[in-house]
Amino acid sequence: MWRWIISSVVSLLILALGVTYMASAGTPSAMRTARYESGPLLVTQVRIVDAEADRLSAPRDVLIEGGRITRIETPGLIDQANRRIVEGEGLYLMPGLIDTHVHVFDEADLAANLVQGVTTVRNMGGLPFHLSMERRIAEGRLLAPRFFTTGPITNERGGRNSDVLQHWVSGEEEARAEVREQYERGFRHVKVYSNLSRESYTGILTEAERLGMQVSGHPVEGTQEEPMGFDATLMGRFTSIEHVESIIWHALDDDTDRDRARILADEIAASGSTVSPTLVVHGNLARIVETEGGHITRPEMSVFNPVISHFEQDRWGFWAGYPHTDRTEMQAFYTEFTGFLHQAGVPLVVGSDAGVMVTPHGISAHDELVWLTHAGLSPAEALQAATTTPAHMLGLDGQIGRVREGYRADLLLVEDNPLDDIYATRLVRAVIRDGIYLGPDERGRLHQAAERHNRLRTWRRLIWHVLTRTD
Repeated sequence: MWRWIISSVVSLLILALGVTYMASAGTPSAMRTARYESGPLLVTQVRIVDAEADRLSAPRDVLIEGGRITRIETPGLIDQANRRIVEGEGLYLMPGLIDTHVHVFDEADLAANLVQGVTTVRNMGGLPFHLSMERRIAEGRLLAPRFFTTGPITNERGGRNSDVLQHWVSGEEEARAEVREQYERGFRHVKVYSNLSRESYTGILTEAERLGMQVSGHPVEGTQEEPMGFDATLMGRFTSIEHVESIIWHALDDDTDRDRARILADEIAASGSTVSPTLVVHGNLARIVETEGGHITRPEMSVFNPVISHFEQDRWGFWAGYPHTDRTEMQAFYTEFTGFLHQAGVPLVVGSDAGVMVTPHGISAHDELVWLTHAGLSPAEALQAATTTPAHMLGLDGQIGRVREGYRADLLLVEDNPLDDIYATRLVRAVIRDGIYLGPDERGRLHQAAERHNRLRTWRRLIWHVLTRTD
């Protein structure tokens, strides 16, 4: 009965909020594709960044038509008539960045990514609205990064790390039913969390394989009553394993022995697994500790969703007052272990965990690139982790991740050579998303949109998810 009363009260609240929401919601004008020119675009005299070959091209003219790169030629060979000309002399053209681990709660999060040249994102924790958002982007009604999403985070009922935004299962049949429901709703990728039981985990893997769905997530530890070794995660053939800190915690019990860590890296390589290290999110946690909370109010946080800030205040306060240096020491080890993974041949992809833990969208993908170079990757290898490797992982080979004829025109025009200095990726002159040119003025308007989160819309989406959950 109490549940019915609470549900009724919350439903009335949602209805009241909904009236205000309908009046205040809507696509920000800077994200409406209809306001932008979509005709042929010619970028002249630009040098093309090839991360796979670790080299630059000689100056080239690049013609973009219908959202694709149609010709790359020696300057002067492409007719300039009836084409918008972008002077690229002295600039560098590279693929747009792919962030494989973000948490999107509002359209403003998408604007924050796009303005920084992140042209593809994978949302790792789907809510109902993400499917309609995905459709709006795919149909060209919302100017935003190319968008993919997992279903709701799936965890064991009563697990140690469960929260209200997760879907909870218990046993193989419930787990299989959850995967089927996600598939029927339109999700094609399952995200698993840490505390699944062996039976639930087996059910998820079995049903996902039957339906042709991808599975990614945290290393699966099992329950307190029946823990599972790290080999269970490797045998799951995840599309990607998330978070090196979670790998170290589960597989090594936070032991920083380098010999054990190298053996683990070899085991991960032998399994064929791809890893999203997400070094930046734990790095931000360590910086909160180091600065006694000062890191929380840095300027980049202007695009962080204020509703999520509200939920995270207690956690931020805990870490701001944390008296130990172990987070800085562990961050150094996580970075070193990422280098071990790279040396062992494990494919690495950029994932920032943007949207949570003082990790703002957009700029955090660039921060992750820097962390990868700290781990020992060359700038070219780090760029591959944000372009060609995730394109392959997402099944988009031949579509994005390179500057080549026939590829989609998701591109980044920068002012310096990122093969010499990875910091150059953030020296953005312009972004091109599916052929739409976003120069300084357009990016300025997008940045304004990124700072204007619709709080009511975010609250509505979170509450609706909790009320309509069936677990």
